Amino acid sequence: MKLSTFKLLVPIVAVTIQSNSSSTVIPPYLDHMRIPVALIGTLISLGPIFALMARLPIGMLYQRGKARWLVSLAILAMGLTNYCYSFATSSWSFAVVHCLNGFAYSAVTTLYMAFYVDSLSPDENRNHAMGYYVGCLAVGYSTGNFLGGWIADHWGYPWTFQLGALLSFVAVALLWFLHGPSGEAAAQGKAKETAKLSLRESGRALLEPQLATVVLVALFLNLLHQMGGVFISLYGLGVGMTLTQIGVIRAAYAGCNAVTRPISGHVVNKVGHKGLSYFGLPLQAFILMLVPLFTGFGTIIAVYVASGFMRAIVLVANAVGLVQDVPETKVRRGLASGVYNAAGDLGNIMGPSIGGLIAHATGIASVFVIGSLGSTALFLVGVLLVRRMGAKGQGPASGV
Repeated sequence: MKLSTFKLLVPIVAVTIQSNSSSTVIPPYLDHMRIPVALIGTLISLGPIFALMARLPIGMLYQRGKARWLVSLAILAMGLTNYCYSFATSSWSFAVVHCLNGFAYSAVTTLYMAFYVDSLSPDENRNHAMGYYVGCLAVGYSTGNFLGGWIADHWGYPWTFQLGALLSFVAVALLWFLHGPSGEAAAQGKAKETAKLSLRESGRALLEPQLATVVLVALFLNLLHQMGGVFISLYGLGVGMTLTQIGVIRAAYAGCNAVTRPISGHVVNKVGHKGLSYFGLPLQAFILMLVPLFTGFGTIIAVYVASGFMRAIVLVANAVGLVQDVPETKVRRGLASGVYNAAGDLGNIMGPSIGGLIAHATGIASVFVIGSLGSTALFLVGVLLVRRMGAKGQGPASGV
């Protein structure tokens, strides 16, 4: 990793630590306020919904020349809403704060991904760089989960939110102190900057086959992830596991992602990101289908961690595809980042919902079989349609 790339990664780690230190304690915080369980689920879902709503508008606003300022304002807004959680003592006040926080978090992650790619040194290996990026997100998630629980245990919920909010100032300071590449690369970036996107231009960009493929992978990758993450806990309880064992399974899955993502760039270099995106996701679904065949702790953790390993590789491959396959001449970097992250948000929302319907109709174990088979079938149909759309858009081939 180049030093300039490392400097770009440090601020986003601080941001993800802040976000996950709060998200870890929000469910027990709402329970502490004696909010009904059914309402807790509804309140928590408001954040991802507003995050999804913000993706495309924020992506359209992205401009290279103002990227650092835009990212800084979004991080500070996120910190302010994080601080306000400590004063949200009713369901209505929490709903307002959580919606604003979801919007701000969406803005930060959309803008920062575009800013990161634009700021990479010209001689940096893009495959490795995207592996480092998604790997650092996993590190931030794991660290934030631990710190959030530890602070809440020792000092209470308000301190968790307020101390987390201070990380916004740390992230902004790092963003300005640890400058990325400048000089010729920055000048070229500003030279390419043009007027803001119109709605018509944005709509045309969304139809680009290269972007559509990346969106499909991101959608179904997160759908499988959330479906498995929610129902592995319920399945474990159903086969007699303890909560500690379930926690170990989930921690091992997260740890596998944190370790695998940064080194997946090497795998992508050797195999190619397109093949990994097309065939890695069905392979992950197949591995998840094996879960109901086992009831022992050791075998289930092995199968589930294997699915996490495949997810990490496909995630990096898809991020590389976003950078390499989606031409910036057709799709602006900010818009591409917004669409990519919006697809992930949609998968996060759809996964638990679809899994819940399957579990209600046929049982929890069927979620891993029917959900995985159905997701794979829809994904492959979507890829086929996108490829046909791309072939029609190119018209008849010329020459030999």
